[in-house]
Amino acid sequence: MDLLRDLRDRCRKESNVFWTSEDELAVFDPELAQKINSANYSDLTLPDKLSDLLLGRKSTPVSWKQVRTAWLNQLHHLAASGGAHQLAARMEGFLDRRLDHNLDLVRFAQDLSVRALVPTVVAELPPRSMQRVLGAHDLRIEGLLTSAPRRRSMAKMVETTLVLLRAGFALRGELRGRSSGRRRRRLDLMDALVDLLPVLGMGRAVAAVNGVLAAIAGPPGAVLACLLFELARRPEWAARLAAELGAIAPEDLYSQVNAAPGRVAPVTYRFVKETLRMWSPPLLLTRSVRTELNLGELCLKPGQRYLLSPHLIHRDARNWKDPDTFDPNRWLPEAQRKGCPAGSYVPFGFPPRACIGAALGTTMLMLICYLLSTRYLLQVPNPETVKMSLGAAALPVDFRGTVSRR
Repeated sequence: MDLLRDLRDRCRKESNVFWTSEDELAVFDPELAQKINSANYSDLTLPDKLSDLLLGRKSTPVSWKQVRTAWLNQLHHLAASGGAHQLAARMEGFLDRRLDHNLDLVRFAQDLSVRALVPTVVAELPPRSMQRVLGAHDLRIEGLLTSAPRRRSMAKMVETTLVLLRAGFALRGELRGRSSGRRRRRLDLMDALVDLLPVLGMGRAVAAVNGVLAAIAGPPGAVLACLLFELARRPEWAARLAAELGAIAPEDLYSQVNAAPGRVAPVTYRFVKETLRMWSPPLLLTRSVRTELNLGELCLKPGQRYLLSPHLIHRDARNWKDPDTFDPNRWLPEAQRKGCPAGSYVPFGFPPRACIGAALGTTMLMLICYLLSTRYLLQVPNPETVKMSLGAAALPVDFRGTVSRR
């Protein structure tokens, strides 16, 4: 990605805060990035209800924090009720259906993460409705994996719109069914919004669920593909993970991995953290300034933009030793990391909009390490020849292999 390379060169030669144009500020200083983003979204509220928009009136304001808190509480309940075990079972079922096939491992990682994570958002839908939701995911993933922008025909644009609308109607029907008692309540993120429907309205609730579904169609699968890439290229680390994870009873792993991954499997956790440092998506984030921001000598006005980049922050030599080197041992308690100021490690984004599923995403990566170290074998011919492409996300190129039972 030429833009990313140019930004990194300027960051190294000049400063980690600079104007790319008169209306766009690059903010790759970790502490300042945190401050700007927190100030920009401190008063984030949901859009007005569709019914009120049509009638030209304002809805009762609803803070995004209210929805976020409901989701975080639901994720806590899900983890306490065996969520890691259920997640591992879904992943294992997916792996079993693709044994001994010649796989495009990037697409495989995307499909695996979606099939594993969608039930966390909406645990059960009628088959036709679930097919519509997964169809919308396939469209989003197709967009991520397309290396160059393509001109889409009108027919294709209409087809895409219809797919997304049908998925939205499926979610709306499920929410309405649960709120009326016709559908059973479930332990998923959608259910956390049922009791908020009177203040949210159906349109905002569906949009919120759709937003989470969109978030898991792309970034989690991209990181998973990068994890497979690192496992295939580093047999010495794969052997260390196998030795550690093979000595852990499954029930111990499932009960502890969400709350204390570094305690139950410290070597594996270091490997996952370093994969996230090296390759966490998206590589660049553009944010519009929502309210006037005055931070010392820096002033940003509504209508201007700022750039954030976990990728560049994670590779800043001012904060990281040998930042381009994959080294899980940098996460040892005794390792020196130059102090690592606040915000220098942001694999799940910047608060207050950081990913609510950070613990869940880490759990998924830990579990795939467990499955590929103890029950399945990943084989990649000539892994040393596989290269990484930096686009919207970091993705291995021509990354093919097989998964078989051990």
